[in-house]
Amino acid sequence: MTGWRRFEKGAQYFSIRREGIRCFLSWGEDGTRRGGSLRMTCDDEQHAEKHMAGKIRERLRKGFVEVAGRPAPIGDPEALVVETIVASEYKPNGILPRREFHPVPGYQDVVCNEMIFAASPGWGFYRYLVLRDAGRSAIKFNVRETAHDPTTVAAFLDFLMTVRDLPFDGRSHAKLPLPKPVGPLTHALLCSPALAQMAETYPAISARVAGAFPIHDCEIGDDEPEVRVDARIHGHGSLSYADWTRGPKPVVDLRFEIQGRHLMREKTFKVYDQNQLDQLLRELPGAAADSFVDLRSYRGDVLRLTPADTDAAERAAAFIIA
Repeated sequence: MTGWRRFEKGAQYFSIRREGIRCFLSWGEDGTRRGGSLRMTCDDEQHAEKHMAGKIRERLRKGFVEVAGRPAPIGDPEALVVETIVASEYKPNGILPRREFHPVPGYQDVVCNEMIFAASPGWGFYRYLVLRDAGRSAIKFNVRETAHDPTTVAAFLDFLMTVRDLPFDGRSHAKLPLPKPVGPLTHALLCSPALAQMAETYPAISARVAGAFPIHDCEIGDDEPEVRVDARIHGHGSLSYADWTRGPKPVVDLRFEIQGRHLMREKTFKVYDQNQLDQLLRELPGAAADSFVDLRSYRGDVLRLTPADTDAAERAAAFIIA
């Protein structure tokens, strides 16, 4: 983790810092609401350092000057997870009551907050925390109101109680088979605090709250690098991981070159969704003969489809889910 480096040009500013494989950027104009922020997940720490250096060189070329920046956010090692979350979300406006977590019967060190709204039935969810270290760290997971079932939640909690130290062992994630399915879901994904993305929401406990949720086997590869897992659970078309009744959303990694009405090209495998694959397969039959779509499954296998494959859609569907 690095501190914020800040660059200014008149009233304009640009700040950047790195945390592992992630770069955090913010920019704007002092005294106005103009600006924005961005988080980029890179392939590895070397790539992140190179990306950060490139962004800094870009600003220096534009006449920005480096000034003193802020230190990196650090947590409070004694802060309690439940108290920190409740305090940060409470707005004493007299309209919304203070949200509280309550013990889950039958489970020591497990609490739940029911976010159920009478005015919007079906849009609420249940927030669970499996506490560790006398409440100073935790694993969190959410379940959508429409998918919440005490039996399936109990099955997942039984599993988490046996592996709740794993998200804190230095790895970014772990994909594990469940002893018994949770509804239609057969595996669990455990996410480190960095992958769970708690830093911006709860800075005081950011390094001590991990994430977990059940998944279909085909939704995450067994040996995925962190950057691809991040894209699958946070990126465009990400998993609806609070919905425990969902159907499979299998891995769709694509590399392609379609020489048709428009040139469509992706030189390296990137995370895409089913809609993009469907679009490419619609364009493929009328493309030049040397056009192709390479599809990589959650197992790491690769299937190449060409304009000569008249059954491309059927082959693709069987490949990604098999």
